[in-house]
Amino acid sequence: MLEDLFTDIVTVRTKDGKTYAGVQASVQDGKVFTERTDIPIRPGDEVVRRTPAGIDEVFVVVDPGLHMGFEDIPSTYQMRVRLADAPASRGSTVIYNLTGPNSRFNINSVDSSTNVISQAPSELFEALRVAIQSRIPAGKAQQDLLDTAADLEQETGKPGFAQRYSHFMALAANHMEVLAPFIPALTQMLSGWLKGG
Repeated sequence: MLEDLFTDIVTVRTKDGKTYAGVQASVQDGKVFTERTDIPIRPGDEVVRRTPAGIDEVFVVVDPGLHMGFEDIPSTYQMRVRLADAPASRGSTVIYNLTGPNSRFNINSVDSSTNVISQAPSELFEALRVAIQSRIPAGKAQQDLLDTAADLEQETGKPGFAQRYSHFMALAANHMEVLAPFIPALTQMLSGWLKGG
């Protein structure tokens, strides 16, 4: 199901010298997703993607982001990565004091993020709707996501939630740059239902 969304073929090189070629993945801005959880990925390992021009893009794993699956939802790596030739951050300390829920801070950049905090399901789904409507172009994909999110909200705390969650995740895979902040909260709702149900 989700493997159809992993359209990139990458090579994983671990720090201990092992190489795993032909790995199906989805490479996005600062993230690499794959279902190949049999590969022992650690911070500092490299993910290599060859471009159509024959250039190797080398990404260094910052956080492997292993997410364990359950029922019919597979385990995945949702790696945070940085380009290998991008400068690593130095060890300086800067302290910013922010207050209030969803506080934001930007340095020489435009804020296109969505913060998600622990909140009531109605607030979570309202924020999800706003993100879909404002950051995903109008059309079939946007409408499918809105409809599936509404179905998911209707099934909150009910037996049909797991099936609706699986369907939503399949649609969301192409829009992780927008929807990734919501996935932990939705997964927590699913986990809570499975433990309680």
